[in-house]
Amino acid sequence: MKIVGVGVGPGMLTSEASKVIQHAEIIYGSPRAIKLAQEYITCEAKNIGDYSKINELPSNAVVLSTGDPNLSGLGKYAGPDAEIIPGLSSLQVACARLRVDIADVVVVTAHGRNPTSAVVKFRQAIESGSTVFLLPSPEMGVDMVASTLESFGLDVPIAVLEHLGYPDEHVEVGNADKTPLVNSLLYCIMTGPAIRLDFNLKNKTKI
Repeated sequence: MKIVGVGVGPGMLTSEASKVIQHAEIIYGSPRAIKLAQEYITCEAKNIGDYSKINELPSNAVVLSTGDPNLSGLGKYAGPDAEIIPGLSSLQVACARLRVDIADVVVVTAHGRNPTSAVVKFRQAIESGSTVFLLPSPEMGVDMVASTLESFGLDVPIAVLEHLGYPDEHVEVGNADKTPLVNSLLYCIMTGPAIRLDFNLKNKTKI
């Protein structure tokens, strides 16, 4: 089995990923992942019903994972014999858009995780003065980020990045007093002192 990262948006497949997909005998993935890889698919592509059971798929299966499989993706379900093909993640694209060095970022994901532990990790990172990249959940969104910053008396940027890699991509930067709006379910958040504001960016709004 091969688990292949298809990137976060159209045109973000790596050369390695596209070759694996082109030569696949059977493909599985979410509707979004399949759509991102559609131009390279030459075999049957099936939707995955239960991601936790991908190890029950045929050994020749190619499983598509949006973004990178090891950033809150399907890589965590990989069996000992599975091969993981990396993809361009939302973290990488967000750092590029905001001119942030990935080495300066703490990653917190609330996707399918214990919300209590995610909140604890987020608060610890903020308290230490780190810049945080957050994959949000209904419980952990912009309001939680803003209230946490206020509780520590921090005035640092908050960026909401929506539809990264898509034609309607939008980045809005605010702070705890003027929080960025969220208009999509497909978004991520970054907050902290490493975010630069001294640059121009297409589809970027500073509030």
